[in-house]
Amino acid sequence: MLDSVASPAWPRVAVHAVRTATTIAALTLLVGFGAVGTSAPPRSPETSRQIGMSSGPLDAMMQLNRCSFTGFDRDVIPSNAIVRTPAGVVELVTFDRGWAVFSGEIAGELVAVCLGPADTPGSA
Repeated sequence: MLDSVASPAWPRVAVHAVRTATTIAALTLLVGFGAVGTSAPPRSPETSRQIGMSSGPLDAMMQLNRCSFTGFDRDVIPSNAIVRTPAGVVELVTFDRGWAVFSGEIAGELVAVCLGPADTPGSA
């Protein structure tokens, strides 16, 4: 008689165990997918643009004028800048104009800052 009284309880325990395991698995997946979504580093639009710009005439202009996409030390003052106009034209401009573009006073996008052409020996 003890077996017949204990029998109906095991299906209830089994259903509860399956439901608990399913809930735990669903919550684990939800937290896992949330962590994966937030841990991926955001793509920098500057990086993708720099890769596309590092060829052809812009690359030659950058090398000739000793330019940097990221800037220089605090004690170094650039003499020129490369900007992209709203029309998409890339221009070598004065540092003051490049700063005005950077600060939003003039429309465009600051691409790089430059030290200017290197002094060659004998060009005194």
